[in-house]
Amino acid sequence: MNITSLADWIENQMIRGHYIFTKEDVMNLTLLTNNESLQKSLYRLQVKGVIVTPWHNFYVAVPMEYRLKGEVPPSFYINQLMNFLSREYYVSHLSAATFNGAGHQRAMVFQVTTNGKTLVSKMESGMRLNFFSRKQIPTAYINKVKVQTGFMNVSSVELTALDIVSQEEKIGGLSRAAEILVELSENMSWDKEKLNLLGFFSSAIIQRLGFLLSIIGEEKLADDLKCLLTQTGKSIRKVKLKQSKPATENMEIDRKWKVIINQTIEIDEI
Repeated sequence: MNITSLADWIENQMIRGHYIFTKEDVMNLTLLTNNESLQKSLYRLQVKGVIVTPWHNFYVAVPMEYRLKGEVPPSFYINQLMNFLSREYYVSHLSAATFNGAGHQRAMVFQVTTNGKTLVSKMESGMRLNFFSRKQIPTAYINKVKVQTGFMNVSSVELTALDIVSQEEKIGGLSRAAEILVELSENMSWDKEKLNLLGFFSSAIIQRLGFLLSIIGEEKLADDLKCLLTQTGKSIRKVKLKQSKPATENMEIDRKWKVIINQTIEIDEI
């Protein structure tokens, strides 16, 4: 193939199965005389929908099957983007739920948890990239899911459940969390292999998850989780179901989980 322009180079890369590149990758191409010409070429290709820019100096060549839609799903490039940013990560929360059996939970947001400082969330190609952060990534509870460009890291069913309860306000509230748990419960198990996972979360979060599992009728899962929580040696004290809401003395307290029920859980039919 005779390469006379950046567009030719990108097309040649796509033929070879390479859809993702950085500014550094194209800086030394002899067909571009300087940085200004490179920036103009990149801008023109973005306007034409040939490439998208999920991050500064990080580019994705848009496959033909996505050009009509005008968007590229983040699953297409998230692993390469995290490598570019030198971040450990996993697809989490609502996005992980869709890969773990909660098919009703599709949203116009792609949620990712990384180590280090929280990355700035941004909108790209009609999809919002929503970032969370944690000091330590629980790598033993992350699965590699095959995608068109390789693979991406996705939280296990159990890690997903803990994450959505931990940050329920970011996914639509406790009732939404309970609805997701209904679907996740089909593939969930709290055996001894999950014991170390509980070490990444506070007792309060685990208690709330256990209470919600009981609410949706998953008593066996709730009992197994309670058994694991006991084995961790964590203290089990009274906690509010909804952390951000006040609690009064006359509110009901769930005996099993010591959860003060200061929020009504409403589950829509799925």
